[in-house]
Amino acid sequence: IHQLFKRSALACIHMSSYRATQGLLAYSELPYEQQNSAWGLCMLGRICFEAGRYPEAAQAFGEAHRMAPYRVRDMDTYSTLLWHTKHEEALAQLAHKMVSVGRNTSPEAWIAVANCFSLDGDHASALKSLTRSIQMYKSSHCGTTSVPRNDAGGTGGLAYAHTLIGHENVALDELDRAQRAFRTAIRIDPRHYNAWYGLGVSYLRLGKPDLAEYHFKRALALNSQNPLLLQSSGAVHEYRKDYVQALRVYERVEQMLNDGAPARTPGSAACDALVTDSTVILSLRLHHAMNFVMFKRARMLVVLEKFGEASRVLEQLMRRCPREFNVP
Repeated sequence: IHQLFKRSALACIHMSSYRATQGLLAYSELPYEQQNSAWGLCMLGRICFEAGRYPEAAQAFGEAHRMAPYRVRDMDTYSTLLWHTKHEEALAQLAHKMVSVGRNTSPEAWIAVANCFSLDGDHASALKSLTRSIQMYKSSHCGTTSVPRNDAGGTGGLAYAHTLIGHENVALDELDRAQRAFRTAIRIDPRHYNAWYGLGVSYLRLGKPDLAEYHFKRALALNSQNPLLLQSSGAVHEYRKDYVQALRVYERVEQMLNDGAPARTPGSAACDALVTDSTVILSLRLHHAMNFVMFKRARMLVVLEKFGEASRVLEQLMRRCPREFNVP
């Protein structure tokens, strides 16, 4: 039992510190029964999600949800993952299930509802749902602004809800409100990298690349194993018209996605299922963000008048996503 608690705690520490490689190794050392429990699968999902490994995270969360359909803990992160991957139907079903379980008791359920509204473009309703989530978090913690964390040490909670409010306000171009929300999240949890990233986005929208770069670097320092965060520095270089440096950043991100190994651990039935399910994309080189990075790299090549190389990248993109209107 002592060894079980020790290994579980180590995996939680790595997960909450956004150390994906160490977290996956610690997860692989858990007993088979723990790995394949809903708790273990959600841990695997969170590790993969925070590292930008969305296909593997979706598989782990999906298996956990099928195993424990009335579980709401960690499902707020799953709903955000479905938002990122634009799985509207799956997100709607998840939100409906969570609300039916915890309408009056689960802040996570209202985060899922907010993500559902946000994906549908109804940002006003998303903000109302997030406000409801914050009210429930505060009432369940006696009105304090402490960071509610789950048993796995996850970062979901009051800070996360404020961060999502910030992103919704960015979508509405309410940048002052967005910055207030992001700063509130950082005051609650200074290690919440998503809030630092959100501040960077808002400053870039305000035409302040130096401040944007500072906040992007703070986010990347907290979660250095997520290649998707590195894209933000490329956007700053683009704003400054430093296209050579922007191209280098996008090439580096693409290389990180190409080199990323699947988050598969030996002995895990859930991870073995990843291989046999042909509908699940394992390799990060097939990650949906790869298309975006390749397109931005092609755009930089065009600006730099490297038309031959840009043409080859665009031809690859046309094969990968033939329905994308920007590519032709």
